[in-house]
Amino acid sequence: MAKTGTPGLSPATRWLVLTFAGSTTGSAIASTFVNLFIFVVSGHLAALALFNGVYFFSLTFVFYLTGYLFRQSSPLVPYRWGLVMTASFYGGLLFLMHRAAHYIAWLGLFQGISQGFFWFGANLMTFDTVPSDQRIRFYGINAAVGSVAGIVGPLMGGAVVGLLPGLVGYLMVFAIALAVYAMTFGVSFSVPPGPPLGRERLSLSFSLHRLVPLWKEAMETLMVRGTREAMSGLAGVFLVYIATRSAWLVGVYSSISALMRMAGALWVSRTVTPPLRPRSMWMGVAGMTGGALFLLLMRVSWIWVFLYGVVQSFSMPWFTIPNEAIPLDVMDRDPAVRERRVIFMLSREMSLNAGRLASMGILMGLYAWHNSPDMLVVMVLASSLAQGWVAWMGRRIWGQLRSQKSVTQLSGS
Repeated sequence: MAKTGTPGLSPATRWLVLTFAGSTTGSAIASTFVNLFIFVVSGHLAALALFNGVYFFSLTFVFYLTGYLFRQSSPLVPYRWGLVMTASFYGGLLFLMHRAAHYIAWLGLFQGISQGFFWFGANLMTFDTVPSDQRIRFYGINAAVGSVAGIVGPLMGGAVVGLLPGLVGYLMVFAIALAVYAMTFGVSFSVPPGPPLGRERLSLSFSLHRLVPLWKEAMETLMVRGTREAMSGLAGVFLVYIATRSAWLVGVYSSISALMRMAGALWVSRTVTPPLRPRSMWMGVAGMTGGALFLLLMRVSWIWVFLYGVVQSFSMPWFTIPNEAIPLDVMDRDPAVRERRVIFMLSREMSLNAGRLASMGILMGLYAWHNSPDMLVVMVLASSLAQGWVAWMGRRIWGQLRSQKSVTQLSGS
């Protein structure tokens, strides 16, 4: 039973959780092993940075293309296209097999396009469907439900990859993910469509910071947050594989990490109220940074990578769940937010991807200088420390929003 003052999710929001859970399940089964597949077929650390760099680069521009192509449609339409194209991406890996090593950049581009459609629709569906007083609860439950899939999916995927010879295990995992995305496409028809995207000029996304107070600060927090997100997709999984050469242990690592994320997300969703969000973010930063320090000992034993996974996975929801509310809370103060919600989301994703691209570009430069997994450890630690600035800015932004609300209430009384 929900606590007093914490409303239960509406039927529309529950359908949204369900379809997001389906896409998360497909991702949990296979995405853990995409980067390993790229590394196995190419044999180079730089190939991972190239794949992810092209992915984040294309992701940025695809959001603008999506806003233009689907302006007459509900956000549900690009979301469904994203599901179909993600399934096609895994189908492409099945078709290419060893030849995928010759198409690293093209694969990153196609994945960026498919995920651009998907996340553009998903973010707008969340804004349209979830009331502001349910956001913390929604993000907490959504993270916890996704983590359940994250526990089972990598274990199953790791077992399949470990038991079947050569690339056969990887291809079987990608085939299962393709089927899950197809089923999620069917479930998505139960989600109520939101309003059309509208005809607001997309170029306004570059000048929102002049129209909406605090949006510039919100964009800056997203940029710094993006530096950490780019590293989190590579760090533990890749370092476990480098240390053990075992796909099964990669699956075990991912499942343990998902279990800890679920525990953290459930705890946050039940205990963190809006006044406690800044403290929660600082706790998350401390945990992520402390966990990253364990990676400095990975040459002693691969167990330290597992300890990193446990600590940072439990800590991350304490940072990310409250952090998700920062741009949404600023958006809520714009009287024209319904008409501008598309350009707000474009600006949001542009800011996040700027941070992701910056950190991936630095990583590629470090690999060019010294081709060692240690470079990834350096980036994980540096980007974790940087999130302390985001926590500080979050407290500042929420404080100013409260002050503005108080002034508005006084002027209206």
